[in-house]
Amino acid sequence: MPHIRLCRECGVPLAVSREQMWHDNGVVTQTADPEHRMLFSESDNIDALFANIESIIGVPIEHVVIESKRKEVREYVEKMVSPLERRLARRAATGLMVAKLSRTGRTYGFGDISYEGRRHRGDAGDYVTMGVRRPHSIPFFCGEVLGAWEAIDGREHGVEYERVGDGEYLVTVRPGEHPVGLHERLLPRRYRLRRGDVFLRRCGTCWVPLEVARHTWNIPEGTITHRETGRRMAIFGPAGLEAILDDLEAELGSTIPDAIIEAERRCVREAGSGMEWLGTPESYREMFAVRGLGNLVTLEAGERRVAMTIENSCVNLVTVGMAKGLFELAVGVSASTVEWSSTPEGTLAISLEV
Repeated sequence: MPHIRLCRECGVPLAVSREQMWHDNGVVTQTADPEHRMLFSESDNIDALFANIESIIGVPIEHVVIESKRKEVREYVEKMVSPLERRLARRAATGLMVAKLSRTGRTYGFGDISYEGRRHRGDAGDYVTMGVRRPHSIPFFCGEVLGAWEAIDGREHGVEYERVGDGEYLVTVRPGEHPVGLHERLLPRRYRLRRGDVFLRRCGTCWVPLEVARHTWNIPEGTITHRETGRRMAIFGPAGLEAILDDLEAELGSTIPDAIIEAERRCVREAGSGMEWLGTPESYREMFAVRGLGNLVTLEAGERRVAMTIENSCVNLVTVGMAKGLFELAVGVSASTVEWSSTPEGTLAISLEV
């Protein structure tokens, strides 16, 4: 297991504060690549969201999820690691990739990652097998391994996984072609960002928001959990998730946005009572900003209605579904109506009522 240093004041891994920047406009970005946006969000929600979407639309989507995450990770590795470094790393790529995935996994809440085997002779019989225990999302993890290995190896690969125990999986990548058409359609999202004035209380040593420090990092397990609610969190990019949702709509039609909103609403309803979400407009604003979901600039609340405006928004359909589920839990109703709209500049307006 790699050694991961923690902040002596707040206990958050120093890699988190070095590699992520929480801005005052509700956006989290990677320090080395300010155009690469990130989220700090509930991770048990990821696979539950995909499962709910599949249940609602009756069509499997796992291949779309894996392919989108593969593309995102491969492009990022190719951008951050020079071609010469990738060629030099190829001879010892397994050790390099495992060390990077293991450190990132344990720091970002991806689970306990291990190396299980490899063959690399430059032909069709090559493979790399990784193990993961309690992954944040098995389709995401498959795409991450696939994209990282492709960036190093330079060839296209396919991926398969096998469940070998309770929460334990073996993931194997082999040379192979991608699903026809998907890698052309899954384009990364570009964000237009406005300035903001969100105040986040921060650690005096590593400067991460103190709300982030309210979570416990279990380094051996590779998990992040909120100390009060017990909910599991992870750090991951929203662009790949948005590409997945966009492609589902392009592939399956105009009913997909409503299905995604409903799928996320179900996730929120199943997750808890919602009492922990009751608070002031500033606490909601901090909640959105800490997660990297944008800047909550207006919030109007009554007994049976809530209206909000979020600048620098992302994963809009998921955000609408989350707001709908939280509103219903807080008000104590089983259903509500929602209207929403978004602009090309990244402003999301949501209105909820019962």
